[in-house]
Amino acid sequence: MGRRNKNRQPVEVVLDRLEEKHTSGSAPDGRRWKIRGAPVGATVQAWPGRKQTARRTSILAPAPDQVAAPCPAFGTCGGCQLQEMPLSAQRHHKQDLITRLVAADQGLDGVQVHALRGAHAAYGYRNKVELSWGTTRYAPEGTLHEAREAGTLDGSFLGFHPPGWFSRIVPISRCALATEAMNVVLDHVSNLGLGPAWDTREHTGVWRHLVLRDAGSPAAPAVLVGLVTTSTAPEDEVRAVAAGIAALPGVRSIVWITTDRLSEVAQGDLRAVLHGPGTMDFRLGGVTLQLPHDAFFQVNSAGAEVLLDTIEEALFPEDEVDREAAGVLVDLYCGVGAIGLALAHRFTRVVGIELHEGAIQSAVANAERNGIEGMWRSGPVEDILPGLSLPSPRRIVVDPPRAGLHPRAAAYLSEVRADVLVYVACGPKSLARDRETLSAGGWRMTDQWSVDLFPQTHHGEAVARFVR
Repeated sequence: MGRRNKNRQPVEVVLDRLEEKHTSGSAPDGRRWKIRGAPVGATVQAWPGRKQTARRTSILAPAPDQVAAPCPAFGTCGGCQLQEMPLSAQRHHKQDLITRLVAADQGLDGVQVHALRGAHAAYGYRNKVELSWGTTRYAPEGTLHEAREAGTLDGSFLGFHPPGWFSRIVPISRCALATEAMNVVLDHVSNLGLGPAWDTREHTGVWRHLVLRDAGSPAAPAVLVGLVTTSTAPEDEVRAVAAGIAALPGVRSIVWITTDRLSEVAQGDLRAVLHGPGTMDFRLGGVTLQLPHDAFFQVNSAGAEVLLDTIEEALFPEDEVDREAAGVLVDLYCGVGAIGLALAHRFTRVVGIELHEGAIQSAVANAERNGIEGMWRSGPVEDILPGLSLPSPRRIVVDPPRAGLHPRAAAYLSEVRADVLVYVACGPKSLARDRETLSAGGWRMTDQWSVDLFPQTHHGEAVARFVR
């Protein structure tokens, strides 16, 4: 191994397209390399790694439309990768990436591919960020020796993990993707110098995570703050911290979560609601969803509206379909029921299925709150769906996790009778795979949309319409 490392040489790569987690391009010898955090159109020097990946060391020639990254943590934080690309360029290349992944082996002949769409904001769009406390500050390789000599590597730090380093923290007091009200809280907590921080190697410490969620708007923020500690955290200290946060503008709720799990996940048991109602009110379409502090909701509120409009367009290509003609909406992998509840006005009834019981409880409560008729069931889609007797006509929306449909669910859906099936994919590769099963059962994909919910990253949603 040492001999191979010694003989490696930097490579020069001309970057020409986005991949799922990288930007890729070719070296002079024709080999294709994948490089994280680099703009399409640039020529970079990179240090080779494993599996045709390489680490960017310098930009030899910038992309013609390259811009300066506005965030000082760009390149070290584990979040954004595309800040050097203007939003228009990101979306152009993201459309190409999503379409390539969806096409896969079957191609897209006969499929209408719609232009990528997304909300206007390139920054400040996230309604949720999760930060971690840690005992070791991350220092880039070129500054590591200096930081060690200065004794600035150890302490209590709040921020994000760099790529591949759950034992390191990139300290930040502001995130370019978070709302302004969330950043006010982040700056305040960062300046408190709280400790001892959780040590992921020794499994010691008290302060673990800061979770910020904003269910409001720029004009009227509604921030919910989650303080995640170990069970040994002194209650008086946590309550004192919460009191200071509660005085900040835009803060609506503060909850205290405790966990002694070894995994680096910002989840645990609700210890106390320290301020406000401890819930969030998100609005989607024409309905308001009251959600618990840990419920899933799209992290881009404006983007969620774009996604909802796209799903509705896919469900109703005829434009004018009355409720009786549309019949029942079957909302699979429905989460807290957001899509079904927001589109309920187009149907006589909504039927939702979701694995997590807490999410279904939220869906039922919000249906009652909004006067929506429906039925929601908790459990695996592949187990519950075949046992339901659903009247016709019906239309189906599936919004599975990144891994896609369970094989038994895909097999059942391939044979089910419905007017339209709309597949929402956060993993376009999974849509390509499940498309084969649906096609074998007689479904045909007629349209494909791409929706950009995550500017500055490679991620995007694919939406596909299937008909018999």
